[in-house]
Amino acid sequence: MKILVINAGSSTIKYQMINMTDESVLVKGLAERIGSKQSKITHKPTGKMPVEFIQPLPDHEAALAIIFKALIDPDCGVVKRYEEIDGIGHRVAMGGDYFKESVLVKETESSKIEEYIELAPLHNPVNLMGIQACQKILPDSLNVAVFDTAFHQSIPAEAHMYAIPYELYEKHAIRKYGFHGTSHKFVALSAADLMAQKIEDLNLITCHLGNGASLCAVKGGKSVDTSMGLTPLEGVPMGTRSGDIDPSIYPFLYNKGYKV
Repeated sequence: MKILVINAGSSTIKYQMINMTDESVLVKGLAERIGSKQSKITHKPTGKMPVEFIQPLPDHEAALAIIFKALIDPDCGVVKRYEEIDGIGHRVAMGGDYFKESVLVKETESSKIEEYIELAPLHNPVNLMGIQACQKILPDSLNVAVFDTAFHQSIPAEAHMYAIPYELYEKHAIRKYGFHGTSHKFVALSAADLMAQKIEDLNLITCHLGNGASLCAVKGGKSVDTSMGLTPLEGVPMGTRSGDIDPSIYPFLYNKGYKV
């Protein structure tokens, strides 16, 4: 079984194709600066020389069209025909409180992903765009959405609810969702494996540390709390996010003449 994995960002697409028989990576690549005249795709098939495609990529659909052509190219491809691709997995940032696990994406699921754009305006639009582009290029393919928030749906209400009027949760779904769930789940399972322990018997703190960073408390293999909240801004300081700060700082600085 061969699975193509796609992570569509605001101006990038990261991709890998994995042979699930032995979990080997057949190819990995990056499309960057999508939407500009300086767009580039770096395509790295295992055991072959990397290839670069330097040309304008107006949108994600155009980038994916070139990526798919490269996958079956006689020189740099890794499959002979698209039918060898058994499925396509997509990373989706926000699944709200509706998606508690990975799902096969059909019309209903696409509509729900679109509904949550207001909670993840920088991520869900391009995540959905990547799914729709794959559905258009390969209409018979199976597309699966894997959500950053799904792992955190086990967080109990006392940890995911904010101390604000309950009607704001009822009307606007304001609550802690958490992110990096796929990473935290993988790290927790890997730690249990390295410790030769059953995940159900462990209490762990997992750390996702990068330009974006978050911590997660994992009890018996389930997320019970995490540092990120309604958005990825909450929590520890990050590359371009302040993390938690006292909200009174804003009016304090405003009264000092700062524009905030």
